[in-house]
Amino acid sequence: MASSIVHLAITNELSKRVSFKDLNRLRFGAIVVDAGAGGNEFGNAHLKINVLDDKKKTYDFDKFRELFGERMLSDDLYLGYYLHLVQDALYRQFVYDRYHWNPTIPGNVERLHKDYQIVNQYVVNKYELKNDLNVPEDFGNEALKQISAFDTSRLMKNLDAYFIPVEEEPIFFFTKEMSDEFIGEAVDFCVKEVEKIRNGEPGIDMYEYAWNRAAV
Repeated sequence: MASSIVHLAITNELSKRVSFKDLNRLRFGAIVVDAGAGGNEFGNAHLKINVLDDKKKTYDFDKFRELFGERMLSDDLYLGYYLHLVQDALYRQFVYDRYHWNPTIPGNVERLHKDYQIVNQYVVNKYELKNDLNVPEDFGNEALKQISAFDTSRLMKNLDAYFIPVEEEPIFFFTKEMSDEFIGEAVDFCVKEVEKIRNGEPGIDMYEYAWNRAAV
């Protein structure tokens, strides 16, 4: 879904509008989802599940809130993780529904990843991102291991690569303007989502963001 750099940009912008206790834990939570390595009953760091008689898939926000709702109120690592899932749900609607992304055409996925490499540098510069994240101490013992194992070494290696500039090439699909559009909308949504979580109100509805299983 959205690149780690885009998730970091959203998180940084969000931190300008909402107060948090520990920005390193918040930001790490916002990207560690993509380091999921399975290895348990869920085997699925993104908590994707089948719903509606297995006709659709979605992110199991209800399960995450059930498991870690209290932790999200006291530990920004868990709030950052949750917001990553929220952002992925928003991104899926953004690229598939609004911009009609079609991953089934041969070569499209590879071209999209090339776009990410190009746009990442734009996002790094515009949103003044720094490659200064650290893996939280004793991360391997976090309660997140209930839903997945995580390859943090691979994550940090990949993160280093994301900050290395690449040669500018023509964009295939995901433009710089689209990145700004999505980041702005995601920040607005996440501000409201954090308020709901902290006020004990119902959060994002997983069924509203479900997609047909036939889609990737």
